Formats: sequence, C-alpha cells, structure tokens
Amino acid sequence: MWDGIIIGGGLSGLIAGIRASERGKRILMIAEGTGSLSSSSGVLDIGSIPSLTCVKKHPYSFLEAQKIQAGVHYFRSLLPEYEECGQEPFLVLTPLGSCRTADLVPPGLRAEVLARSKTIVLMAPEGMKDLFPRVVKDNLEKEFPQGKVEIYPFQVSAFAPWQQGGIPINGLEFARFWRTEEGMEALEKLLDSVARNIRAGEKSAVIFPGFSRSFAKPLQELLTQFPFPIVEMTDMPPAFGGEILYDALKRKFKDFGGEIILGSGVRKMDTQGKIGRQVWVRSKGRDTNYQAREFVLATGGIFGGGIEATPEGVKEKVLGLPLFVPEDWTRAEFLGEQPYARLGVEVNAELRPVDPQSGEVLLENVRVVGRSIAHWDPWVEYCGAGVSLATGWLAGEIL
Repeated sequence: MWDGIIIGGGLSGLIAGIRASERGKRILMIAEGTGSLSSSSGVLDIGSIPSLTCVKKHPYSFLEAQKIQAGVHYFRSLLPEYEECGQEPFLVLTPLGSCRTADLVPPGLRAEVLARSKTIVLMAPEGMKDLFPRVVKDNLEKEFPQGKVEIYPFQVSAFAPWQQGGIPINGLEFARFWRTEEGMEALEKLLDSVARNIRAGEKSAVIFPGFSRSFAKPLQELLTQFPFPIVEMTDMPPAFGGEILYDALKRKFKDFGGEIILGSGVRKMDTQGKIGRQVWVRSKGRDTNYQAREFVLATGGIFGGGIEATPEGVKEKVLGLPLFVPEDWTRAEFLGEQPYARLGVEVNAELRPVDPQSGEVLLENVRVVGRSIAHWDPWVEYCGAGVSLATGWLAGEIL
C-alpha cells in the first residue's frame, strides 16, 4: 500500500509529491499527461497576498499568508535559480514584445534593463514561425520609447534542411538547439558578430527569442562573456520554459523516491464511508487498482481536464465530487473576468473536499489542490502559481 497517491501531474501535484516524498512518504503519481505546466512560459504569478486573503472563499483566505509564503519558499529551495520579486513585480516580455509583470522568474527573463538601454537589438532567427519581428519592434518602441530598436536577422545553418523541406520551426526547437554542442558554437559566433555591431560605451541590450538559459550552466557561463545584457522573451505554447520546469520538478520527485505512472488516468475511486480505499487505472486494455492511505486530487480545472463540461452540466471527472458552479458561465467582455474560471471543488482549511451546500467533509483522506479548487481566477487575480505552490506544499506536509 502507498502512503499517498497523487492524481494529476501538474505544478500543484508535483510540489505535493516532492514534499511528501522528501518527508519519507512512499508516493505514487498517476497522470494522463504532463499537464499545462509543460506548455507554459515557466514564469510564475503569486498575486497580491494581502488583498486576496481578504476575498471570501478564495483559497488564499483559508491558506493565510504564512502558508502561501511557505509554498513559495519551498519552490525556491527546490529551484534556487528562480528569482523572487520584492515589493515590485518583475517585468518580462510577452512573445509579441509587450510587457507583463511576474513574481517568480527564471534567469534571463527580467526585462527592466530595457528601460535603461539606448539601443535594443532584437534577434530575429529566420524561419521561426512563432516570431513576428515587426510586431515585436512596434511594441518595444511603445514600451521603451527612450531606446532605438533594431532588428538583427540571422540564419541558423542547422535548420536549413527544415526550411527547405517546409518544416515549421518554433521557438521550442530553437531553444533546444542552443543547448547542444553545435548550438553553443553557433551561438558564440553569433553573439561575437552582434557585439562588433554595437558601439562601445553605449547602453545597449539584446533581446533573444526562442532561447532559455534556465538549468543550463554551460549556456549561462557562455553568456557571461558577452559585453551586453541578453533579455529572453517568453514563448508561445508549446514553450520551452515550461517544459524544462516540468522536467526539473519531475526529476526532483524521482530523486526523492517518488514513482510516476504517466499516460494513464484514474477512472474511479472505491470508498468506504468517507474514506477513499483505492483507485482504478486503465492501461493497455485492463484495469489495475492501487491502494493508499491518503490521496491528492490535482487534475486541474476545466481547461486541465479535471472538470468536464457537457450539455447536461459540469462534473468532476475522477471522484465525482460535487462542484461549485457560478450562476453565469460567461460575460461579454472577452478579456474580462469569466465566471467559469471559478468552477471547482470547495475545500476546507485542510484541503478536504466539502459539500457546497452544507460544508460537510465528503472524503476524510482526500486533499484537493491547485486548479481543482473553486473560487479563484488565475487570469484576473494573477495568482495561478501561488495557489498551486501553496496548496501543493500544504498537501505534501499533510500526507
């Protein structure tokens, strides 16, 4: 029997699994896929802790500031390369060259230096399908009017056969290439060429799309030789930043002894009263059961596949837990708050699922984490990672 089974393998599930395994628990993770984390930018939002802890039923309201900060600090202890902002959030560049703010940022993505640069050089690899240099240049000029933005087109010979064959090349492929020995050599020559074209003594910065130095020490060491700061851009999905963050957390989980079944989803749970006993997984045409003392539901929300919407209504797919469902599903403002984002399972302060009407605990040995929890909107409140880190850490402490 396992000490704990985690259903789902996104950010909250991985943090829960890592912390519980670090505490010596025998943990199994069962996930249909890698979750949305692997296609994210790798930039993490915490949101305004003081204001969100005052919002009724928001996860921050029962987690409280101490537990939220504990989740963030635990993440940084696992991946110290990530920088945490102070009172002011960091600036990062979107794939279109506009700015956004973020609270936890991997190396190279901070863009504050651009506000002090007289010349901004935008690297533009030919054939990169998800880069639009003219659009990026126009937005950079609006964001940083003090700087002159120059586009620096270049070719990568390694991708010439791709272009000749009409194979699309996205930023993910470029980022992988720069980490190879061939890519490192090509990058060094390219950066030397750029440096010769920038006037000495001028405050300049270089923007490099399709590039990530996170968790790559040889690449980071190479960049220290370049005389000007290099600012990375976040990528359009599928993004390399999220992929390498997912891989780094998965390695941590396995290093602590955790085991993963990937590609098979949990079909159902057998319960006895308010106690979950075992889950059933279908793999290769047959059902297998796994027993555990504790369970964590980390399957995500309506976009992560943990909640299914049909013409008949919405349902939590794995355990059949009742959901909080807002009265109105959508609003006319496309970029405004959408009520469906707050769909989810209501929980108590110990993350146990509760009945939305009575508040009664439904399953004593199940914890719900991350996007599966009701009453929060990661896009409007900018707290997606914060809720996932805090609830994942707390579940890992409890297991």
